[in-house]
Amino acid sequence: MKGTSVTVVLIGTLTSEREYVQYEIDQSWDKKNGLIGVYMHNMKDQNHKTEKKGENPFVKLGYKGIRTYDWVNDNGYENLGKWIEAAYERAQNRT
Repeated sequence: MKGTSVTVVLIGTLTSEREYVQYEIDQSWDKKNGLIGVYMHNMKDQNHKTEKKGENPFVKLGYKGIRTYDWVNDNGYENLGKWIEAAYERAQNRT
């Protein structure tokens, strides 16, 4: 995380259960990084199956106002850069 200003959390089925994900979110918040979450559940695997949508790790940890997006439905390929820039701006205005 050294040298970063925004943390993007890729949210899968079990992401909110992962101890290290929780740690990274806490560290990013304390560092005043911008934070966003990107749900990855709508992506098909090699068998054309998708995973169950995971729980929002930010809500689970008590963080409010952290924006989340869906990679497929929100066109992450085209919009990820915009989401990151917006998260950076929100972090700059956070007190």
